[in-house]
Parts: sequence; structure tokens; C-alpha cells
Amino acid sequence: MVKKIRIKRFNSFQHKILLLVSIIFMLTIGFTLGRYVYHKVLDFYFRTQNFYFESDKLTASGASYSLDYWNGVDPYQIVVNLNSFKNNELKSDHDIEYQVKLNCSDTIICNSTKNKGTIYQGTNTDSFVVTITPSQAFKDGDSVVAYIEAESTSPYHKKLSAQFKLVVGTYGLSHEISDHENDVYLEVKVTNTLLTYTVKEAFGTYQVGEQISISQYNELSDEEKKKCVSASITLKFNPNEVYVDNNSTTYLNSYQIKTEKINNYDYINEFTFDMDASSSSVVKFYKKDVTKDYSSDGSTNGIVKVYYEY
Repeated sequence: MVKKIRIKRFNSFQHKILLLVSIIFMLTIGFTLGRYVYHKVLDFYFRTQNFYFESDKLTASGASYSLDYWNGVDPYQIVVNLNSFKNNELKSDHDIEYQVKLNCSDTIICNSTKNKGTIYQGTNTDSFVVTITPSQAFKDGDSVVAYIEAESTSPYHKKLSAQFKLVVGTYGLSHEISDHENDVYLEVKVTNTLLTYTVKEAFGTYQVGEQISISQYNELSDEEKKKCVSASITLKFNPNEVYVDNNSTTYLNSYQIKTEKINNYDYINEFTFDMDASSSSVVKFYKKDVTKDYSSDGSTNGIVKVYYEY
């Protein structure tokens, strides 16, 4: 006997819920698409009226930026340039008045050099500067957001905006020592956030001391890459307290290795290794006394002293 398959029907309440969800879904899509079409139509109309209100950072749809390596201590400035032209031939033939609005995280103070301004017909450009000042202490990884809006008020209304996310971090070179009591070994982690390489030996059209970008470096041959370095790191330590894991990749690629004699045996106490741009390296050291905790945030000299050259 073939078992009948029963199809469960929705009751009236479930029908209403399904209908409501469908309407919300369609409205969301319609709103997003509608807003896009609205901006396009509005821009077209403005241009037929010889009205241009643009910016190098703000957009009608709202731009988003993420700015890494803010130290979280010094003020950060954002220069916003506004203009009233499309190109050298198409320019607004009237003055455009605008106002500036800011909305920032409660952990920062935002100030603008202008609350309102005018893009004059004669220059077709204007600008203002937003300064972001921390109002509390930050640590690496913390972030803040600054929302900047410029709205033309005459002869037409048009909004331009952008959101800037500032992430606290150390630009350049930094290190930390990770360790705990009763751990057999500690780790020295070195982070290089530099985005450039320095030419150490001249080749082609490049001179000693010249800095090149990551993209330029990647286009070089293997032999040419050997003549460039983003950063050189030297580690110094007392082999009576810690000794390096000489099987680690970082150590195997090191040079300028120095040793000292202890009980007629040579022990490594210093070595140097190179780092690529925007990279990190970890070096493991075994501890003579596992009860010690040698952890350090790198702000002061630790059990392993780290020296940078770039």
C-alpha cells in the first residue's frame, strides 16, 4: 500500500506572517534600488541646471574608509575638498553655499574648520579640515568612527557624506614577548607594518637608500630583491637565561650571528634577520628557568632585546 504524502497547509496566521515578510523583503529591495535611481535622476537633473557639487572624499551614496595605524594619541586631520565642476569645460556658473555636519564616536572630539562655507563661481573649489582628537586612552585594536556630511543649501540641496573608521595600531615596527610561568619556551613576535623597501645595493635605475613600494618590489627579479630590505631586526640575549630554537625558519635565514663561550661551548647571543614589508615573524626561545615569566609588550627592554633598522 502506497503511503499518502500529506502536505501541511498554512493557517491564516501563517499566511499573514509570510505575506508580511514578503512585503518587507520587497520594500527593502525596492528602497535600495529606489534610492540608487533617485540619486542618479537627481544628479542628471542638477547637471541640466549646470549645478555641480562634488568632493574628493564625500559621495552622494556615502563613502566608507578604514584608516589603520592611528596611534590613538595625536589628533588626526581629514582634509575634505569640495568643487563645483565636472571638468574644465563644465562648471557651475553660480555660488554654492553649503553646511557641514559631524557625528563621531563618544571617545573622540571632532571639530571642523568650517560649519558652513561657499564654493564661489570664480574658483569653483573650497575645502575644510576635520580634526579628530582622542578623549580617552586607547590600545591597539581599538577603533573610532567619524561621520562627515556636507550639504549644499543654495541654489539646490544635495548631500555628500563619508564614514571614516580609524583603527589604533603601531605603524612601523613593533614587538612583544609572549610568556607565562612554567612555560618551557617564550616567543618573540616582531611585526612590520611598513609598506616600503629600501635599496641596500644599487641596481638598474635604483640608487642606495631609495625607497620602493611593495608593488615595485614584487616586479623585481629574485636577484634584485636580495638587494632590497624593508626592515632588519637584531635580537640580543643572554644564553645563561634563554637560548634560541635554532631550527626555526627565522633563525635559519639569519646572519651576523654572534656567540660567547660558556663552559668551553659556543652559545649564540645575537643574530640579525630581514623582514618583508607588511609581515610578522616569530622566534622561539627556550627558558633556563621555567618558573619565570618574561612577557613584555615591547615598550621596554625585555629578556630578549630587539633592535630595528630600516
